[in-house]
Amino acid sequence: MSDKGSNSDIMTKALKDLLVHWEHSGNSWRDKARVEFDKDFLQELLPAVRTASNAAKQIEVLLERVRSEVS
Repeated sequence: MSDKGSNSDIMTKALKDLLVHWEHSGNSWRDKARVEFDKDFLQELLPAVRTASNAAKQIEVLLERVRSEVS
């Protein structure tokens, strides 16, 4: 793995960072467009990123197993 962490870790951190910034944006952006953006994009994004993160973890486990078997 790289110094930056696994792909799963990177996706999880990016999602957490996005949600922190999203919450902060609520201090100045409080209209119907924000509510719709949250519903149409962020609420769709959350489970997609979690699913992708889990898939990345599974791929990383498989790759590690392959590496150990061919060494």
